Amino acid sequence: MKVTLELPPDLAARLVGEAKEQGLPVDEIVKAYLYHLRPTEPQMHVSAKEVDQRFEEAADLIPEGVPPLSNEAMSRENIYTREDDWNR
Repeated sequence: MKVTLELPPDLAARLVGEAKEQGLPVDEIVKAYLYHLRPTEPQMHVSAKEVDQRFEEAADLIPEGVPPLSNEAMSRENIYTREDDWNR
C-alpha cells in the first residue's frame, strides 16, 4: 500500500536527518515509527464538576455506618508495609 502524507517541515526535516544519520531511506524510518505505534485509548476529558459528581456517586456506594479511615490507616507506613518487606 502506498500512502502520501503532508508533513510539517520540522517533522520532515527530523525524519530526513534520522535517515541520513542511520544511512537508510526516509521511508524505512517512517515504517519503523509506524510499526512501533500502538493505538491509544481515546482521551477522556471531564470537567472538575464531573469529577466531583463521580466522587460523590462513589461515596454514596459506601454503606451507612462504615467508619471513615483514620489518617494513621492511610499513612505510607501502613499502606506499603508488605511491599517494603518484599524488597528487602
